[in-house]
Amino acid sequence: MEVITTRHALREYAARHSQKIGFVPTMGYLHEGHLSLVERAKAQNEKVVVSIFVNPTQFNDPKDFEKYPVDEAHDKELLERAGVDLLFMPSRGNIFSEGNPTIRIQYPHLMDKLCGEKRAGHFEGVLLIVHNLFMWLNPARAYFGLKDYQQYLLVQKMARDLEFTTEIVGCPLLREKDGLAMSSRNVRLSSAGRQQAVGISQALFSSRSVFQETQSVRAAADALRQELAQFEVEYATLSNAETLETLEEGTPLPKKILIAVAVFVDGVRLIDNVLVVPHAISI
Repeated sequence: MEVITTRHALREYAARHSQKIGFVPTMGYLHEGHLSLVERAKAQNEKVVVSIFVNPTQFNDPKDFEKYPVDEAHDKELLERAGVDLLFMPSRGNIFSEGNPTIRIQYPHLMDKLCGEKRAGHFEGVLLIVHNLFMWLNPARAYFGLKDYQQYLLVQKMARDLEFTTEIVGCPLLREKDGLAMSSRNVRLSSAGRQQAVGISQALFSSRSVFQETQSVRAAADALRQELAQFEVEYATLSNAETLETLEEGTPLPKKILIAVAVFVDGVRLIDNVLVVPHAISI
């Protein structure tokens, strides 16, 4: 596996392997969820490139940025074993050459909901770094896990609007055996917090089951809130999976519904979601 650290070297690699690249952008501290993206990329492309960069512009809380787990040696070992061709590990100066960037890519109607409501600037930071990486690498496909569903929607929209040729591939959320969504943040949980966190996915599954049985948004939302009573909840909603608009009882049902939550366990912010298709809709 080749390791590079500059955008100049990334551009050179892209020039040699034009439109043959599958790309997996990450912030490191890799787990099986990330490796599943790598496997998908290997199956669909001649070359696989992974980036690791803990992007400071997407953290609205400096303390959260400081606490983000890092283990570069372990990440390299995992990616070597997974058969990755190139690892891009830039310094901040190789991403933002002139200090804090001022350019913004904004979609307020998508950014001000769910994870964006209380994390000002988060998705602007995400889109800026993804934009730069796409511009330098120009991959054929880029892979994003659907645990960060809102991020996936925004990257997809940006790629369309700015006419990147890169196909945005959404990959299934992976879970631990007990149902907890895989996340680099899980390592920060205490033993008791780790046990409590299992209740997040249980709440989502319960809400999904209630909706599938009743086709009632209100009943599913009530079930979700009841199951999450033990947590400090940032949001817990049923939304249109295309627009992220919160659903109300009695309004027409969309093709897909996103049941999504953000809660705090041991002071660690965890997100999770499930998708559900109403019975009356065939897709």
